[in-house]
Amino acid sequence: MPYPPTCSGPFFPYALHQTRLHTMSHLLAVALLKRLKTRFPDALSSGHRLFLSVFVIASKVLYPCDDRYSNENWALVGQGMFALMEINQMEREMCAYLEWLLNVPSEDLE
Repeated sequence: MPYPPTCSGPFFPYALHQTRLHTMSHLLAVALLKRLKTRFPDALSSGHRLFLSVFVIASKVLYPCDDRYSNENWALVGQGMFALMEINQMEREMCAYLEWLLNVPSEDLE
């Protein structure tokens, strides 16, 4: 039985396992979420939406020429919660919210 979108269930472990991203991707994604929270401390959003959008961005920042991390693949990782067009929109919106400042200094990752 699939988990409803409001339940984290195995979504996060599944996504991390399926992508097999390097730990640096996880650190970059957390740093981007921290930057977002600093800019918008009272903002609320779906954890799945935030998680997926920062991991899409982190994977593209770290692996810009790697086709394994296309948005089509992220739609599969998202387990049907988000259509491809929605993932594209989530990525654009997250980049705009972060003012396209997507690189993180190494000292912020420690």
